Formats: sequence, structure tokens, C-alpha cells
Amino acid sequence: MRHAILSTFVLVATLAPFAGAVAQESNRAPVHAPQPMTPPGPGPQQPGRYTLFDRELSVLDAEGDSTSLGPVTLLFDSATGEVSYLVREGSALAWRVVTRPPMPPHHPPVGHPVGPWTQPPQLAPPSWTPTPPPYQPDGSPKPALPVSPALPPPPASPTASPVPLTQNPGLTAPAQSINPLVDTAGFRESVSEADRLRAERRVGEAAFLALATRESVILDCRSRESFARLHIRGAVNLPFPDITANELARLIPSPDTRVLIYCNNNFAAAPAAFPEKVARAALNHHAFATLVAYGYRNVFELAPLLDVAATDIPLEGDDGP
Repeated sequence: MRHAILSTFVLVATLAPFAGAVAQESNRAPVHAPQPMTPPGPGPQQPGRYTLFDRELSVLDAEGDSTSLGPVTLLFDSATGEVSYLVREGSALAWRVVTRPPMPPHHPPVGHPVGPWTQPPQLAPPSWTPTPPPYQPDGSPKPALPVSPALPPPPASPTASPVPLTQNPGLTAPAQSINPLVDTAGFRESVSEADRLRAERRVGEAAFLALATRESVILDCRSRESFARLHIRGAVNLPFPDITANELARLIPSPDTRVLIYCNNNFAAAPAAFPEKVARAALNHHAFATLVAYGYRNVFELAPLLDVAATDIPLEGDDGP
């Protein structure tokens, strides 16, 4: 549309036959075009022809005399981008094309599909490569640039690139990856056996008290700090990380000795002495399975969660009553 308005002013200026003449618009009825025009309304414009200018013009010369130029009608075709003007040829009307403006690739007509002008021109690649002239501004030849000697390649660094996993014998050789002190399959068997025993050996508060005889060992696997704060009276402390065959043999007379265990998640309302653990990571599981792995199968576990202030099991320690 911007190009069309520009073409309008170019045409009006071209029609003025006198230098310095001023175009003057008169109030006459618009001239009807040979075909119906659709005025642009609100919203996106549809492809069509629109009236840009439809008036009778006259010009004034230097003496002030008015000369009529006749009716001037300009139309814009949004489908082609052409601007046309209406002329009278004898008793008939005819349209003449003023110009077909080059439309920028990123500004097609509003609401109109992409036209041929939206395609960017295809430029042929240059057939030559510009090179700087071999002479200086005063005409003398340029001195040849010194040729740098070839640099030796940098030494290979042992840490420049990581060794692929398949080339690392420490990760791929089965003989080197086996640790005789780590038995994963045996651990799974101990856990499975502990699960079968726990189904029958998890006891309540009254049964735990009944089993806590002089022949039994009450084993507390919590840390030394937690044990010092509060523990079951008569229990012995062996922190879980310190469990070994020798330490168990020192505290438990034989593999047939009855062992009673309890852990953090058995007592509530004393977070400093019994800090709660995630249920699936409760120390009860680990302690039971570890004792089974060391050959101690006469194990009983305190099952319920008890309030330290209401339980019948006697407690003692720095935080005790």
C-alpha cells in the first residue's frame, strides 16, 4: 500500500503540465470505474482492486488561470501490486498501468498469499576471488612475507583423552574385578533366610520381656552416642559398622544363644536417642540379616513401635528417668 500511495503522487505530478503549478481538488462526484470496486473494510484485506484516488483535478498557472485536467481515478490491485489510472479515449474509458512496484520479500500484501515478489533473487556465485594487489600504494612491489618454520606436533599427553572403557583391563577383566571379601550372592541368600525367620521371630512387648532372660543377649546395634542416651536395661552395644566375627563371639557365647534385637524405629518420643529412619532402611532388617550371615539364627526382633514414656520395657541411660 505504501508503494501504491507513492505511485499516486508520482502520477499526479506527471499530469501537471505547468512548472510550479498547484493541483487543486474540486468537489465532484467520484467517477465510476468500468468494473465494481470493493472498498477495504476493517480486518485483513482480501485480494482485489481498491480505489486510491477519484477526483477531478485542475491546475493554476502563474497568472492564476485554472486549467482542468479532467477526472483522475487511481486504482490499486492488491493481487499484482499494480497501480492503474482511468483515461478517456474518445467516448470510452480505459485503464492504463502506472507501475508495478517491487515488493520487498518480507512485506507481501496483507491477507494475500505469497506472491512472486516474495522470492529473493538468486544471485550467481562470483566467478573470481578478489586478491590484494601485489604492490604498495607508491607502486613498489610488496615484500614477500616471511615463511614461518613448521612447528613440531605437541607431545601426546597421557591425560589428553580418556582411555575407552573397553581398553581398561581393570574394568573389563573378570579376574581383577572379583573381590573375595564381597559376596553379593551370599548376601541375597542371607536376606532371604532372614526374611523367612523374621516372619516367625518378630514378637510383641510382653513376649520380648518374657524372652529377656539371663541366658539371652539383648543386642543394640545403634551408635555409641545413641546407646549412652537411652537403651533397654541389660542390653549390650555393638554398633553396626563394628560388627565382625570376633566381636560377635565376644558378646554372644555361641551361635545357639538366643539374641534379642531392637533398633531406632522401635521407640518414639525420644528423637535424640532413637532418631527415626526410613521404614525400608530400618536398622532392624540389616541387624537381623547380618546375624544370620554370621551364623546366628536364634534371633528374635522387637516388632512394635513403643512410646518411651509408656512402655513396660525398662529403659536406662543419660536421658532416662
